[in-house]
Amino acid sequence: MEPHSALFVPDNDALIFYRAIAEFGKDHLNRDGVAYAEIHEDLGEPVSHLFKANGYITEIKTDMQGKERMLKAKFE
Repeated sequence: MEPHSALFVPDNDALIFYRAIAEFGKDHLNRDGVAYAEIHEDLGEPVSHLFKANGYITEIKTDMQGKERMLKAKFE
């Protein structure tokens, strides 16, 4: 169970914070700059697609249990 201080999103927009990170990075990262994000194990492909649509090259990383839990996004 997540603590009450964890970030929760509206059920209708699970990607709201990832979208904000991708947009922020477009304005604040240098070319070839990299952003990393922890992701929910069921959202790897949607989050990756969102970053790709914003000009990033992405790579999904797995945790020690083999679950997709990290996104590496390099801004092109």
